[in-house]
Amino acid sequence: MDAAVAACLACAAGEPTLTSLAGGGVLLHRDGESGKVTTCEFFSNAPGLGGTPPPKESRDFFPVDVDFGPAVQTFHVGAASAAVPGAIPGLFSALDRWGTLPLSEVIKPACAWLREGMVLGSWHAQAAKLLTSILLHTEKGRAQFGVNGGLMGEGHRYRCPGLADTLEQMAEDGWREVYEGPMREAMLAVSGYDVGGLLSAADFEAYEVIFREPLVFDYRSRRVYTNPPPGAGGELIALMLQLLQTQDLEGVAFGSDAHVRLLAQAMRVAEESRLVPEGVDISPEAIKRWQERYAQAQAEPLSGPTPPGGSNSTTHVTVMDAAGNAATVTYSYGEGNGYLIGDTGIMMNNLMGEEDLFPNGFHSWPAGRRLRTMMSPTIMECRDGGVVAMGSGGANRIRTAIVQVISNLVDHQMRVEPATQAPRIHFEDDILNVETFQRDDEGRSLEVLRAPKMLSFPEPNLFFGGVHLVRRAHDGTLTGAGDPRRNGICRVV
Repeated sequence: MDAAVAACLACAAGEPTLTSLAGGGVLLHRDGESGKVTTCEFFSNAPGLGGTPPPKESRDFFPVDVDFGPAVQTFHVGAASAAVPGAIPGLFSALDRWGTLPLSEVIKPACAWLREGMVLGSWHAQAAKLLTSILLHTEKGRAQFGVNGGLMGEGHRYRCPGLADTLEQMAEDGWREVYEGPMREAMLAVSGYDVGGLLSAADFEAYEVIFREPLVFDYRSRRVYTNPPPGAGGELIALMLQLLQTQDLEGVAFGSDAHVRLLAQAMRVAEESRLVPEGVDISPEAIKRWQERYAQAQAEPLSGPTPPGGSNSTTHVTVMDAAGNAATVTYSYGEGNGYLIGDTGIMMNNLMGEEDLFPNGFHSWPAGRRLRTMMSPTIMECRDGGVVAMGSGGANRIRTAIVQVISNLVDHQMRVEPATQAPRIHFEDDILNVETFQRDDEGRSLEVLRAPKMLSFPEPNLFFGGVHLVRRAHDGTLTGAGDPRRNGICRVV
């Protein structure tokens, strides 16, 4: 846990435009001695507990487009797009519960890099470019992320000493005292009622980090643990794997048209399951019905509904040791709402501006209730005693990315690096998205699936998430892989 929290904090220096400590997330912890897996859930609440909010016409809330190349998504930003953040309470509560080092030690790597700076590579520059209009929205944003009147780019050394000062103050005075005092006031100053936002002191006072049991199920004799409800992703991962379990995938060539059909139809049926008014049902009786539907779907054209989804700009960290202790944590701030919090260097989240989270319209979620998230850190225990811990960023693609990596490991017996790097698909909203970099025909043979629309990605693309995982073999040997789609790395220390 020490290493996981230290890495999450260091991401503020290493992934400055893709992560923020003013978002929310989910963490799975595994105790190596007992094998007990616990969920630490610190995703965001909907704001609005502070009384009558500003009328819609005076709210600071506006759309921006993020262009992934073949796919474009629209998000909303501004003060009224901020949900109640949970990243700092969540990470530090997990550290209080399972950590062994004092906070003053855990923050040292992050503080060093925040002051010395990290040189941006080409990938970081491209990621920042996606969010240009958000990063440069305010004078503070232009000072932190801008260079010579434009956006920072490749070769620029990014520094954020204000965040280092904030973390050191938390270590000295106690993180709760700083977070619930001056930092809360700074967050309200950029996202409260007075500036067209929806946050209030009452929203912060009502927020709680929740420790709960994970969602547990089996896949081909492996035990899988993932994020339970109210999170949306874990149930969908469980359902898709239960559908794939009805097929003999060892006899299906990876990447073949038949393989893509089986994956895509599992994604389609999972989408249909989300239209049930009471939510996704993965009881044994419901699984049997969905398996029958899955068998029927194999002979049908590939088309489906347009249900709600999850947030986009997301960071994932997985840590495991030789004893089998593991921490796998996913956290996100959406794309950021365009406003920095005081002098902390932290950008506020825009999770209330994620259209996928609000099928009934923006700001329709009850005040004080947890938002539903697709984030699904996952742990899989293997038959031989080995353990795999993983997770991914990538909005709605989180669930399908994790399902495909698990299937690659189990059904296709891939090692960890090929399992994370192999081409992926994602079916949603009647669109079959396909990475075609291993296909000679650029995916033309997949027209047999009769999808209403197909988008071809000729190279690995961050659109399909970034599954970062660690595997501990039964003898304690550790291997891991960082997904290159999101510039992932693996370190053994």
